[in-house]
Amino acid sequence: MPWTSASDQVAQSYDKHLFHKKTLQDLPDSPRFVFCATNLQTGVLWRFSKAYAGDYVVGRLDKPATPVSQAVAASSAFPPVLSPCVLQFPAAGFTSWPGTQLIPPNEIAAYRGKVILTDGGVYDNHGIEPIVKRYLTNFVSDGGAPFGRSAELHTDWISQLRRILDVEDNQVRALRRRDLIDRFIEGNKVGDETRLTGGHARMGAYWGIDTDPRKIDPPNALPCDPDLVHGLARVGTRLSDLGDNLSRQIVNWGYVVCDRSVRANYTGPINASAALALPYPDAKITQP
Repeated sequence: MPWTSASDQVAQSYDKHLFHKKTLQDLPDSPRFVFCATNLQTGVLWRFSKAYAGDYVVGRLDKPATPVSQAVAASSAFPPVLSPCVLQFPAAGFTSWPGTQLIPPNEIAAYRGKVILTDGGVYDNHGIEPIVKRYLTNFVSDGGAPFGRSAELHTDWISQLRRILDVEDNQVRALRRRDLIDRFIEGNKVGDETRLTGGHARMGAYWGIDTDPRKIDPPNALPCDPDLVHGLARVGTRLSDLGDNLSRQIVNWGYVVCDRSVRANYTGPINASAALALPYPDAKITQP
């Protein structure tokens, strides 16, 4: 359609049905919400928050009045169908990141006036970069599609290219996960956030939609069938209604794997006596 884009239409739908003209300045101060996108011009993570929007190359725009719908549309601008998300900003409103001047002063205005963004998962699919260096305790929930292994592959050019991009993406995710879990192993051995030095170690837990529940089985764990949840992890990501029962099963599985991972791995204070129950008891994730 002329004079618009898929990303613009998505933002309009978000605003109509969810956000109703709210901007980033309408967000609460706590908890702090950060929406991540990828800046295609600079190749780094772009952040939207109440405090600022920007990246460390372009700089920061303090207290942006960006609609929440645009921030979410940029964060979810899945390429190539919903991407790019092109936003206009007042170039003069930016300030450079302290100690960072990677683009010459006579060129920086072009990067600040028009920003071309895509899905935040292109740069950091786990969304952890804004928190892992700032906070000593992190809980990371990964709902990303698992990497699909297959003995049979198409070898035409387009299929090869798509597979190669999938492999590259999986490698980046694996490296981030490995670093994160190494941090948790080191920090959870200490067991007290106040004793962490602020270096590499972090406390917390990670769980993914394809985590094997048999590998995290703390006492009194909520039951689930490994084969059934393995299938739930491979439900396709699509912009259509999954149906009530399947949607609720996925919510239940997210609740179960979160509970199991936190109690099996996190050594900080938790309320272990809290009553455990599924959000949707009728959407079974166990075999009859």
